[in-house]
Amino acid sequence: MKVLILNRRDIKNPQGGGAEVYTHEVAKSLKQSYENVTVFSSRFKGSPQEETIDGIRYIRAGNEVTVHIHGFLYALKHRKEFDLIIDEFNGVGFFCFLLPRSVILIHQLYREFWFRGLGIFGVIPYVVEPLLLRCYRRMPAVTVSDSTKEDLKRLGFKDIHIVMNALCNRPIESVAEKEPQPTLVFLGRFKATKRPEDAIKIFKLVKAKIPEARLWMIGKGPDEAKLKKLAEGTEDITFHGWLTEERKFELLRRAHILVVPSVREGFGINVIEAASQGTPAVGYNIHGLRDSIRDGLTGLLANSPEDAAEIIIRLLKDPALYNQMASQCLEYSRDFNWQKRAEEFRQVIKKIRNQ
Repeated sequence: MKVLILNRRDIKNPQGGGAEVYTHEVAKSLKQSYENVTVFSSRFKGSPQEETIDGIRYIRAGNEVTVHIHGFLYALKHRKEFDLIIDEFNGVGFFCFLLPRSVILIHQLYREFWFRGLGIFGVIPYVVEPLLLRCYRRMPAVTVSDSTKEDLKRLGFKDIHIVMNALCNRPIESVAEKEPQPTLVFLGRFKATKRPEDAIKIFKLVKAKIPEARLWMIGKGPDEAKLKKLAEGTEDITFHGWLTEERKFELLRRAHILVVPSVREGFGINVIEAASQGTPAVGYNIHGLRDSIRDGLTGLLANSPEDAAEIIIRLLKDPALYNQMASQCLEYSRDFNWQKRAEEFRQVIKKIRNQ
């Protein structure tokens, strides 16, 4: 028995993120039930056309746009060889609603992303995305959050299953000592959809009330030069670039609060990564973050930079509340392990196939 997973990127793609980790982990789990699991994705600089990673066969063709056509044609040609096809929808899918034994896997709708990334030209994909998704509505769907489940229900999906994200690291045993100065941290790509500029705006408002505060910016991306210009004239903002996993978790552990000003998230794995180090998150009240941040327990939700700054100041000035929230973060994060999540995914697929 064989499985085909179609995804825009793969685990080795330099532009990959949480969705690609998710795909690889569930592929490894499916390997327990299926003799062959193949992932079809786009090529990137220096990538081989085919390789095996952790027992998973990876095939690559096309770029991040044309891969959808290459993937569909591959699935069409080999449809009789596969017992299950998983079409991973990232703004655009692989049109497998035309093929039997197919399931859609979707982390989030892009909606606001289109305008943030494309400006006025985003109106075209903004309109097209839900129309494409409606073509999939009779298929079983797997998603990562209640927020996306509600989006799918509004589009007419009936058979929806939630399998959340998980951590690749182990949570620490107890809350570690934090930095002597109140320290905020942003973790993510420096691009419009993550709104890293808002992290700097929020920090400036916090620093006006807490002069010793600091901000660590962890990440890289197309907006880096613009962000560094925005940070000019404000002390205590450090750009760390991309870090090793060890260094990343060290900084998350030492920081006081993760700032998450994204436009929209599928779930927000950086929130769980910070929680695993005893660090609460303050993020916008948006799709995905409503699921990953347990408001009032492991972090707090805000509606604007000003609101976020006020929340952060209040939290930093209330040690009892902060320490309670940091401890709750650790307990919350322990549920997010890949062994559990991958098994949940495998059981969902088994249920779908037995329907």
